[in-house]
Amino acid sequence: MRQPLGLLFAIFLHLASALSAEPCNGHAELCSRSYRDVSFACTHNSYSYPPPHALPVLNQERNISQQLTDGVRAFMIDVVKHHPLAVESSDTGIWGKITGAIGSWLGNNQSAQSSSDPLEYVHLCHGSCALIDKGPLVDTLYVIRQFMDANPREIVTLIIENVSGFTPDELRPSFEQSGIATYAYAPDFAPRDTHSGYAWPTLEQLIGKNQRLVTFLDDKADVAQVPYILPEWEYVVEIPYANIHPVENFPCNQDRPRDGVARDLVVMNHFVYNRATLAGENIDTPLTAQQVKDHGYNELASLDTHWQTCKSVWGERALNFITLDYYDIGNGSIFQLVDQINGFNSV
Repeated sequence: MRQPLGLLFAIFLHLASALSAEPCNGHAELCSRSYRDVSFACTHNSYSYPPPHALPVLNQERNISQQLTDGVRAFMIDVVKHHPLAVESSDTGIWGKITGAIGSWLGNNQSAQSSSDPLEYVHLCHGSCALIDKGPLVDTLYVIRQFMDANPREIVTLIIENVSGFTPDELRPSFEQSGIATYAYAPDFAPRDTHSGYAWPTLEQLIGKNQRLVTFLDDKADVAQVPYILPEWEYVVEIPYANIHPVENFPCNQDRPRDGVARDLVVMNHFVYNRATLAGENIDTPLTAQQVKDHGYNELASLDTHWQTCKSVWGERALNFITLDYYDIGNGSIFQLVDQINGFNSV
């Protein structure tokens, strides 16, 4: 059947537009989607990589610069107050006592003078800076900013665990000094009683306004102090994270906040802990990279099964942050799953 010339011309224009459109986070098709309708590859304790090696608190093998290069676009990080002499732990149980003792021992050769400058004392540490300390937050934010400078059509998300209970004003200097604050997204909508249904911008709108960094803080966020550091639990829910090895079926029920009220964004935690019991207390530590390989936790089959479980809970909505330890294990499975959730056939 002969097609009308006008219809053929319209099809040509559509195809030409699709081919020439600039991508948003790697795909032109994502540009028109709301931020809440997009899935991103996320790393758990993104900063917790070697050196030092063979510590029981490592979660990644590659540094954040390499994570960005590989395609990770969301980062879970912990901010802890660095004490030069006695390195304190957020854990008040036996694990906290152990790390506190290590911190005190390590501190014997350090200056006892604590800094009053948040650029110096806001560090990335795993519960205690005695075990792993990746230095001031500002340094890592600068690394991410450099990537964003060079990649102006990429959206990046930070999910910050506020271990030491910093105020937003204590975190602000790191954002400003690193230069990343210029990319920070500050929403123009007010909190809702329903905690959902917000008018999130599309990826293209975020790019157009150059507000390409979305930052969530789990505790003490105050947008009146710093409008671009957003309260995580107003907008985000997380499914269970304390998955103890061995795991046959990953759960997908809402774990935090525990009010049963859905939010706009969902974190799919897909990582596992070893558990040991000492003096009646549980000590949970991340699996080693070899354990993750041996048990296939990061293989696509495991991730896909988890996604199918989540569909039974959350329906067809996007799972926004697919979060792994040792994301590089699994032959790129995290990126394959993110593509599938976003509606693309991953190669």
